[in-house]
Amino acid sequence: MKIAVIGDTHLGYPRFYSDSFIQARAAFKDADQKADLILFLGDLYDSRVPSLQVLGEAISLFRELKTPVYAIHGNHERRSRGALNPVELLQKAGFLTHLHLDSAIFEKDGEKVFLAGFGNVPDDLALRALEKLKEKVTPPTDSFSILLIHQSFKEFVYGENLSSIHDLEPLNYSLYLNGHIHAHKTGMDGKFLIPGSTVLTQLTREETKPKGYILYDTNSKTHEFVEIPSRKFIFEEIEFENTFPKEAQERIKEKLSELKAPKTIIKLRIKGTLAQGFKTSDLTLPSEEGVFIDNRLNERHLKKEIEKIREMRENKLSLRDLSEQRLRERLEGKISLFDPQKLFEYLLDGPEAGMEYLKTKRT
Repeated sequence: MKIAVIGDTHLGYPRFYSDSFIQARAAFKDADQKADLILFLGDLYDSRVPSLQVLGEAISLFRELKTPVYAIHGNHERRSRGALNPVELLQKAGFLTHLHLDSAIFEKDGEKVFLAGFGNVPDDLALRALEKLKEKVTPPTDSFSILLIHQSFKEFVYGENLSSIHDLEPLNYSLYLNGHIHAHKTGMDGKFLIPGSTVLTQLTREETKPKGYILYDTNSKTHEFVEIPSRKFIFEEIEFENTFPKEAQERIKEKLSELKAPKTIIKLRIKGTLAQGFKTSDLTLPSEEGVFIDNRLNERHLKKEIEKIREMRENKLSLRDLSEQRLRERLEGKISLFDPQKLFEYLLDGPEAGMEYLKTKRT
């Protein structure tokens, strides 16, 4: 049996609104031609409450599909207990089967596949949700079984107290399919698969890879990644070292001119430092459609400031002592007309008191 696995279409995503529909349609329509079954892994929509226009586009797409679809909801569709989420709405319209802490059996040409799933839950509740699923659903040992989930896992996403993909192994499914993560990934020697998103959303370096879906063969226990047509995304970096704003602007302009092509999306990260005395606000950055600039200039200076504050806190300085020390450091050798420490003490009583102190120093 051939099973298509699609995830994270984010229909109606504001930044790339048209792309979200065009590329989702490309994935579903191609899967409709190649697969016996389509599994969808959540975040069909970008909003928990999609607009009527977005819902209408989704209904038009699913109405055209001939292949059965089983789906779970993602974090973008998760709603409070008792509230209908937009994936369930498509089930009520007869376009798919929504699996949440539930199971189903799909059969074709004598072959059975057992399906189970649960929609997204907060990360700290993931293990509890898996236990609840285990209590309600037990995969059979005599047929191929698949678990659909939409969660973060520490093997692929940085975060404290995240679950591991190996927490899934005691559930004893033949295959684990996960949404939520927007790049194609594999784990457990091919038993854990992530198709990634069909639309660009996070503008990370990983998203420069092709968009698409997974086509899994239950007989050979193998899969292939099927690429779909999508807009090219380029991620580049420029590093500056004590550069004057005008020079930096010229280099940025040249780089964008070199990278630009019709319909291409560009993210340019600028790093390093400007010449002494200049701030990032002194730099005029270009504003063009499809161009996104991640300004990290002078970040090293900021990190040093944060480290100093952290060091002071570790030394258990009070907020007043900390602020007083930072003021003295900044003004040392620069001010002779007044005592910075006394000014700080007056400012604690309000700006008016500070002004009165400065007036006395001018007379």
